[in-house]
Amino acid sequence: MTTQANTPNIKPLRWLMTVVCLGCFGVSHSQIVESFGVFGGFNIPFTIDQGLQQDPRYYGKLTLRGTPFGVSYGYDHVGYGFLITPSYIKAGQRFVIQNTSGGEVGYRDVLMDYISVPVALKLHINDLSFFRLSMVASLNFNYMINGREVETYSASKLNYPPNVIIPNEPGYVEDYDGVFVPDVDGLEYVTKDKFQPFQLFAAIGVRADIEINEDWGINLDGRANFGIFDPRKKEYTDALQVPGDVPDIYGPRREIYLGAMIGVSRLIQIKKDFKARSSSSPKKKKRK
Repeated sequence: MTTQANTPNIKPLRWLMTVVCLGCFGVSHSQIVESFGVFGGFNIPFTIDQGLQQDPRYYGKLTLRGTPFGVSYGYDHVGYGFLITPSYIKAGQRFVIQNTSGGEVGYRDVLMDYISVPVALKLHINDLSFFRLSMVASLNFNYMINGREVETYSASKLNYPPNVIIPNEPGYVEDYDGVFVPDVDGLEYVTKDKFQPFQLFAAIGVRADIEINEDWGINLDGRANFGIFDPRKKEYTDALQVPGDVPDIYGPRREIYLGAMIGVSRLIQIKKDFKARSSSSPKKKKRK
């Protein structure tokens, strides 16, 4: 009785070789690609302010802001690339204002409008010609167009912290367990002159570049952006630390926002000339 040797199942090996060959084909045919595009999107901002966190009148609310418009320039080589995406963005979180019973009576909006110029390095996770996924790290240079903090609330009783100024205006009446306040609509509580004109953000994220055809592509970009400096001027934050009545409890502040963008790009593909190499030695000239 003869026994047959176990033969391995070669189907998985065929699939594996096919995937490897396709990957090599994509890499070998990758080329330098320049792109010019436009995009839009939104961001979710977080204003991390230790002073507002200690103030019983406020608590943070999930906020959505827009990135109405931006333009992009990209340069992609095999393995890496560079990207510049100037845009107009809105940042700053909304805080709910609550009365002494914990009921919602209004809000405080931290509003900052920037012209942002992120300069990014892309590290390609894959280099397929029709789909490129990349890790992105950028430094964002932001110039403030407008900055303010606006309060709107209905007549109620609020719990003002000690040493925070109670407005000396009609309708504000101090009581034993709080302060009666009138209806307020669009009060500019902190003005633009209290904000820094420039801000620097560091960002990290993921970007997908999808080719529709040789001339056009779609871009998907998601990044977490971290403000490096306090967006308020030092003169203003120093004034908040002076003993006595102040408009707010002092605390360090940093801005963070999660951004998501979608865009379309015009592609310019630069193909390198291919020169075949010969393994044969050059022919020697015959002497006459």
